[in-house]
Amino acid sequence: MEYFTMISYHHTLALVDNNSVAQFALNKALQLACKTKAKVTALKVEKPYNNFLNRLGLIPDNALDPMLFVNKLLSKYQRLGVEVEVKQIKNTKDHIAILNETNACDYDLVVMNNQHHNTIVSEFVPSCEDHLLRESNLPILIVGNKSWQKQGHILTALETAASNIAHRELNQDLLEDSQQLASLLENDIHLLNCYQLENWSMSIKREANFISDEQQRSQHWGHLVDSARAYQLESDHLHLEQGLPDHVIPVIANRCNANLLVIGAGEHHGFISDLKGHTSSVIIDQLKCDILAIKPVSH
Repeated sequence: MEYFTMISYHHTLALVDNNSVAQFALNKALQLACKTKAKVTALKVEKPYNNFLNRLGLIPDNALDPMLFVNKLLSKYQRLGVEVEVKQIKNTKDHIAILNETNACDYDLVVMNNQHHNTIVSEFVPSCEDHLLRESNLPILIVGNKSWQKQGHILTALETAASNIAHRELNQDLLEDSQQLASLLENDIHLLNCYQLENWSMSIKREANFISDEQQRSQHWGHLVDSARAYQLESDHLHLEQGLPDHVIPVIANRCNANLLVIGAGEHHGFISDLKGHTSSVIIDQLKCDILAIKPVSH
């Protein structure tokens, strides 16, 4: 199978994690940039240290500074030819810092660590991811501590029932980015479509255009096969599941042991609209893989 490799991400903004020396987001942003010749800007939001030992004066401030590791990581990739830049911003909320920076400069992609939210708190307080999924037009790559495996899998979640032009274009963006990332990461692609049955059980009079559950499933399968045809995917790489996306997607992603989930976000119809707010946090926290959320206007 042959893939294109001219992916459209040329300048990536990676958020420095103040709470981890591992810096998974920055590391993966640099890994991609090394393959695509993109520039990476590391955004450090300076926040006051709130460590008990630090407050007692038992350890110095600079022992908690993530930039000690960040600078080593950046130097490593600079030697490999990656153009890097560091920007530091005074204490503010992460999503505000990201939105301000992406509005001020020309970026193609935002990469940040999965922050693993408290489910109860996230019901009332939107997370950084929630804000970005709603307010940013850029693709958002949310990463965890799982390394990308060669010969692994990328799972792309489509919603194939909608027929308007904007939605078809979004599906095409999802497929094209999945194809290019699969080439860069030496992965293959799995496609997922989850759907809801039209329930006629409460109807007093059966409609003339009534179709059975099996016919509905057959229609959705046909749409999924049509979406996959241009990418020469085998049938065992196509997944059609009945159910809500926040239930289905984590199950299939974990079953596939996916490196990455590629998904649309920000539309106002279909299951993609459900991926704003609390549902997105539920999916993010259930997944073991990374998530690339692509907006309809991002390409």
